[in-house]
Amino acid sequence: MPTSRRTELRPALALVAVLALGLTACSGTSSSEPDATFDTDTTTTPAASGPVDSFTWYGDYRSPATLDPIKVADYPELTVIPNLCESLLDTGPGYEPKPGLASAWEQVDPRTVRFTLRDDVTFSDGTPMTREDVLFSLRRNLDPALASSYSILYQGVAAIEPHGTDQVEVTFDEPNAVFLKGMNTLGGAVISKKFAEAHPDDLGTPGTGVLCTGPYVLDSWDGVGPLTLKRSPEYWNDEREPLAKQVRFEFPAEAKALANAIRTGAVDGGFNVPAEVIPSLRQTGTGELWLGAEGSTPQNLDIIVSDLKKGPLADPAVRRALSGAVDRDALVRTAFAGAADPLYTVAGPGLWGYAKDRYRAAYDEIERASKDASGGGREAVDEAGQSGEHLTLAYPGGIEMYRTTATVVQQAAKDLGLDMKIVALPLAQYYSLFSDASVRADYDAFLTMNYTQVQEPAFMYGFIGNKDGSQNYGGYDNPEVDRLLRAAFGEPDDDKRADLVIEAQAILAEELPWIPLVAPRAAVYLDEAITGVPLTFAYMGTAWAASVGAP
Repeated sequence: MPTSRRTELRPALALVAVLALGLTACSGTSSSEPDATFDTDTTTTPAASGPVDSFTWYGDYRSPATLDPIKVADYPELTVIPNLCESLLDTGPGYEPKPGLASAWEQVDPRTVRFTLRDDVTFSDGTPMTREDVLFSLRRNLDPALASSYSILYQGVAAIEPHGTDQVEVTFDEPNAVFLKGMNTLGGAVISKKFAEAHPDDLGTPGTGVLCTGPYVLDSWDGVGPLTLKRSPEYWNDEREPLAKQVRFEFPAEAKALANAIRTGAVDGGFNVPAEVIPSLRQTGTGELWLGAEGSTPQNLDIIVSDLKKGPLADPAVRRALSGAVDRDALVRTAFAGAADPLYTVAGPGLWGYAKDRYRAAYDEIERASKDASGGGREAVDEAGQSGEHLTLAYPGGIEMYRTTATVVQQAAKDLGLDMKIVALPLAQYYSLFSDASVRADYDAFLTMNYTQVQEPAFMYGFIGNKDGSQNYGGYDNPEVDRLLRAAFGEPDDDKRADLVIEAQAILAEELPWIPLVAPRAAVYLDEAITGVPLTFAYMGTAWAASVGAP
């Protein structure tokens, strides 16, 4: 396949990556559980016991497009930049918010959020971080000319202003209980105002870089190949002194290249190891594959219905039948080498950042209902008058995980009496499905892998369930779902917000504008010489490299 594994995130989609593609397959995936250290009770690998001189990390499928923290919220950028640029809030390995550049934060009222800033922070050139730097950095997300990848998080912001002597206050036009949950992403990152204003056209480029507060600074990078960070001599946080003097990122574009780099020791570790590589890691003998627990990533593999008003999938009964007929366990085995879980709601365990018992109970009920109804799928298709009808499912070509998934879905459709054609699209054409309705019109449905950095189901469901949601590709329109999700977005009480989301989720699970299939687990490789990283996607919101050291 082409060298790209995931498309860059379109600014309009903000915190959601909708095209999370897999690396080119070099061989078939395994049908058994991968050999891995697996512990459902931990969110991290063991802490490091001491320093290392350097280590080399898998930086994902390409070199970063920029080091400007708000410009591109894609895997390579989210692997590298948090080590350079810190945010108002930090992220613990279980996604828990922690003090970052703000020592405290408060939802003052439904329309007001307030941050108390630390007074001991310096940028990597030794100059103090000021409140003006924070105001400038947050306001950049409101500038349409900058096309921030976090602009949706800032929708409805009325003002970002100083408060008191050491605080910043964000006010909203309408109640907003979600904004705080995004401040431990790069949407809350702080850069030097003076530096950014001195580099209006080349901020984040190889020749300029960025000036931030993180434990590392840019050492070398040509914008295409490897990228090297070195320990910042001016780092302000004595509690997070980096254990490695240098971190080198490599960006192998193909699975074979990544597997070879791991086998030869050219790469010491990596997050988000693709399923295609997992079987080959059994033979490395140089390190260990770690798998996170259920919900260790917010990723979800789904079927998107292209148009909810025409074709066999326009009938919710047919969509429910197809969902019930898909063998999710087979998908986990064959497409993900066992490193995933069957998924029954788009906002699955990886997005339950609060009220987990409530969400678990509701999820289990939806899963039971789906399994109980699976046996009557063919009858439902017959009753809908769709037996023997033709439909087409598109997927990105050249990627084994998607080809396998499409084949499993095709078999499910056949079992229901539907004639499904599966079509592998060139990546450029596949990408256009997300921006061009005329391209989607040729296909009844298409596959996608998506995720959001914000651990908030209301955020995810708003994209697909609100009438004007940025990922509502099929024209879903349910006023009750729209009302519930908008109410949830502004509800500050976690339990009450969860109840609103769960009510909307129940309707979405019946109507299925998106059909959830599988949730991958975090797959992290570590050479035997290093340890100390998250077993979750929390790495995207913290300076994770500072904790990597000797076992």
